Amino acid sequence: MYKKMTYVVALGCICASAASTVNYDLLGRKGSKMNTPMVYKNVDYTKVKKNEQQQVGSALETRALAKRSSGLSSNIDALEGAYNNRNYGTSNSAHYYMKRYFTNGNVQTNTYNALNGYMNLSNQVFIPVAQASNYNPNYTYTTERTRAYETHYNINESYYPFTNENTYVGSHYGYPGDMIMYYTFNEMENATSDRRAVPWFDASSYSGTGYDDVGIHMTVGALPVMLDYGEQLKYVRLSNTDQFDPTPIKEMASSRMFSTIRASAKRPVIYVGKKSPTNPRSRNPKIYIGVHDGVDEPGIDDSMMVYSSVARELDNYIYDNRTIEIAAAGNYAVRFNNAHVSAKGQAANAITVGAADIYSATIAGYTSYRSKYCRKGVGKCTDGKNIYDGSRKPEIYNYAHFYLNDVERTYTNWDNGGVNNYPPLYDGTEIAAAHTASMVKDLLIANPFYRWHPEVVKALLMSSGFNHLNDMPYPHTPATTEVPTYYSLIFDNDHNNYFHESRYWMGSMEKLKTHVVSTKNEIRFTIKRPTDKNYFTAAIAWLTSGDDIDSIGVIPQDFDLYVYENNANNTEIANLNKTIAKSTDGRNAFEVVKFRAESEYITFRIFLWSDNPKSENNGQVVLGFDVASYR
Repeated sequence: MYKKMTYVVALGCICASAASTVNYDLLGRKGSKMNTPMVYKNVDYTKVKKNEQQQVGSALETRALAKRSSGLSSNIDALEGAYNNRNYGTSNSAHYYMKRYFTNGNVQTNTYNALNGYMNLSNQVFIPVAQASNYNPNYTYTTERTRAYETHYNINESYYPFTNENTYVGSHYGYPGDMIMYYTFNEMENATSDRRAVPWFDASSYSGTGYDDVGIHMTVGALPVMLDYGEQLKYVRLSNTDQFDPTPIKEMASSRMFSTIRASAKRPVIYVGKKSPTNPRSRNPKIYIGVHDGVDEPGIDDSMMVYSSVARELDNYIYDNRTIEIAAAGNYAVRFNNAHVSAKGQAANAITVGAADIYSATIAGYTSYRSKYCRKGVGKCTDGKNIYDGSRKPEIYNYAHFYLNDVERTYTNWDNGGVNNYPPLYDGTEIAAAHTASMVKDLLIANPFYRWHPEVVKALLMSSGFNHLNDMPYPHTPATTEVPTYYSLIFDNDHNNYFHESRYWMGSMEKLKTHVVSTKNEIRFTIKRPTDKNYFTAAIAWLTSGDDIDSIGVIPQDFDLYVYENNANNTEIANLNKTIAKSTDGRNAFEVVKFRAESEYITFRIFLWSDNPKSENNGQVVLGFDVASYR
């Protein structure tokens, strides 16, 4: 839905607004109600017109407000920060800055030319990020190839005849008769995903920034098994009490995701479990990233998939722990012919990934793309009524359709003689999600600024596309048709041809707002355009609690993004030449724009169009931004 913009064109109504002198906590509470723990707040909000928002639930004052863990110290009401990999647009030409709004009314801004200074301050207000240590996790080492499933299946393996490399083969997920061209993994990663553009990152002499211990957890339906005769599997079990209910498809999804991460991520420490870890920050190394296989458990309604308790739990998990959770969109466009995104892929805070074909540079036909919310709440739309489009999914696409030097596995069911055959051809949205998790892991090694910032990482992935998916009659409107690459994601002081500026805001919007437009709060800022860049992509993304989506039936906040050319380094409206881009979609948890700029400066305006008063997080934001350019 494209929202009306009557107040935006009335630029004469814009006036600066000073920060409120009333102290609030991160739940918007004041007075005696401030004695409970602080909360990190932001809300992903599906954009809907005001008259369409249903006011569900009791008044905010009488609600039992959920306690949300922020990682911020208790004397801070709000926080903002920025990272610029080209030294543009911040005070003293600094790469980093952090601005803290204290509960006593004080405001302090710190700028840094080096990462260590920023991270030292960050550790005082966020979950601490440790420098590199020689961690020795309690690894599980295994060469198992046939786990407990032999009670139900005969499992045979044989070498796959790769004599006809890069030829068309039928896909496990594709339409009947649909033929796909598969590439070697190295060709896919080095050529298509452009890892060859960052040779310094894989050089043995590069050991990271000093903050290079990044754990990835795989939330899967089966433990991985070896798919080749090479190196044994090495991972950390999240819990030895996990009870898996494996099937061939779950086992293969888990094993192939593991193989993809092991082949791609630099020095990966992979945790494996049936559920997300209860305290990811307590692990050594800490878990910053989760990846989910998209294989739904029985009981998930595949005929009328809507936002479920599974999605609500994942949204709450991200909101509370600030890990970057990457979910496979699901391969249901073919299997169920309804294209509904997987249960976890529905989570508004998750980064949901669809699969892209390497050869044709198109979206894989099996990728799920429909996200639905029940306006009455989770599980209350069994009659099929009051169902609305959710935030557009998937947010990004990544490549599948490659092969590793694995064996072909055939499962034969003892009970009914059914056969599941899996040649070592990697496809499916779970593979695209695993490869994305590897890329994000490497991003966090080179740029620790992005740790504990899933909202910024989502914006960065949406703005960092380097490879374009071909225009075609998609059955849906993709959130973006640009595929992120290593060149666009892995950057530091030694490799900064790809320009990025990333920012975040969290806490009280009353403190963070810079202007008020027709009673609506906004954040406005200006960056200096790199003289060698003219084409840009910018994105914002924000978080919400799953409880809010459940109780309200929509994402309760709605932000809009506007871009202006500017002749001066300020945000005064008189200096803005023209609107060169805008995104005002009414249902997403993000906005993304592409634009060309010639002026010396670019001004961004982020409007909080609506903030549902029934939200437990009303008045609070957890908002991320990135603008990127490579030419």
